[in-house]
Amino acid sequence: MFATDTFFEGKPTQGVPIRKSTDLVHWEFVGTALAGIPTEAGTWANAGGLWAPEVIRHNDKYYMYYSASTFGSTVSCIGLATAEHLTGPWSDQGIVIKTNPNLAKHNAIDANIITDKDGRYWMCYGSFFGGIYIAELNMETGRLKNEQDYGTLLAKRPKSVDTAIEGAFIYYHEELDYYYLFTSYDSLNDSYNVRVARSKEITGPYVDINGNSMLETNIQPDSIGVKLVGSYQFKEDISWIGPGHNSIFTEGKKNYMVHHVRIEERSPYHFAFIREMFWLNNGWPVVSPEHYEELDVYSLSDKDLLGIWEIITFDDTTSMKESELFTINESHMKEFEPLGEHQYLHKKSGTIFIIFACKNWKEDKEGIAFSGLTPNGNTIFGKRV
Repeated sequence: MFATDTFFEGKPTQGVPIRKSTDLVHWEFVGTALAGIPTEAGTWANAGGLWAPEVIRHNDKYYMYYSASTFGSTVSCIGLATAEHLTGPWSDQGIVIKTNPNLAKHNAIDANIITDKDGRYWMCYGSFFGGIYIAELNMETGRLKNEQDYGTLLAKRPKSVDTAIEGAFIYYHEELDYYYLFTSYDSLNDSYNVRVARSKEITGPYVDINGNSMLETNIQPDSIGVKLVGSYQFKEDISWIGPGHNSIFTEGKKNYMVHHVRIEERSPYHFAFIREMFWLNNGWPVVSPEHYEELDVYSLSDKDLLGIWEIITFDDTTSMKESELFTINESHMKEFEPLGEHQYLHKKSGTIFIIFACKNWKEDKEGIAFSGLTPNGNTIFGKRV
């Protein structure tokens, strides 16, 4: 895991901290990529640290795209470092793309590198201001294919919400043949939330479950994008505040979402949160309400719906969502239509959801949870008591 702004043994790390894990739960600090801010990036952006590293492997070499900026400024850049091994040594290759108010209206940070279905490489990037862009890369150099072109605009939000969109990540689902654009809305301090939209083409247009374009600015901005997760709290459990700036990765046959989150509003401290991601049969992803731990595989059945559940329902607002109790008994079972692969349709509400085993961290035991989407694209979490 390559991270931003972390501490090791009580002291702030320099450059880009690197950690490794064998189980996605316990992490070991192994060092840093780069000793600090490379000279060219530091001179351009006057940055105090490096943000949002993105690491890929290409032709037996590792490429790390890092961001340098200051909070609330478009005087920013995305730089490139390379290495033969993940742990380094890393060699800086200079700035790949840069912005300031004289060059562009958008902001060159938060790089995500994607390979499209034809094998071409792209950089998705952007934060607040002018929105999210995508530009093709030349992997012989690791730089933009056309260094005079900032690329194509994929998503933006209006000034009424401070143009608050960033942390983009694109995932291509080969079986569904869609590109999924994940972004984070609002403020990382307290109101971050993760949205997703999809497109048949990597360059867009990206639309949500209701057909709303991620470029639309004339309707209620909080209603655009499928909201996968925002701030929430199960009863007598930790408050997870402002989850956002996610990546998606695959281990074996499973997909995971990793993002940062706070447990206090406006706290300077944030934590890495890894959760399993599932695909509903309507073609949209959902994520687990609990952070991941590998469990022994066991079979689930319709009977696992029975019992008392804590339910969290997200909406368009950024307020903390607290759980409510809901009981499913035998008389309710006719309301659920099995869809296969542990997925169900709740006939009355039109909500599609999937049940799965997960770790109940509060009680330190195995448990059962569900995640689903309402017809208008808001997530519902459930955890059986």
